[in-house]
Amino acid sequence: MCVDKTLEELGVFSDLVKESESLEQDWQIVLIACLSGRNGVVPDSTEVEFSLKKMVETVQQGGDLSKYVAFNRGGEPIQFN
Repeated sequence: MCVDKTLEELGVFSDLVKESESLEQDWQIVLIACLSGRNGVVPDSTEVEFSLKKMVETVQQGGDLSKYVAFNRGGEPIQFN
């Protein structure tokens, strides 16, 4: 499951868990990436989609996940070596 959220759409971690449960998506780890935009302009949907696709490909290929923030289902941080 991939979702993109603006700063305004972000809530508390438990909201994300509830959203995933309503979609019947079982998961153990959530990866989070942030896009800062450029010159005060938020990233457009094309940039967001590209970044999400790249993150999914990294996971599928067993790539380096250290650049992502990761949490377990309980909201506790996970660090990749």
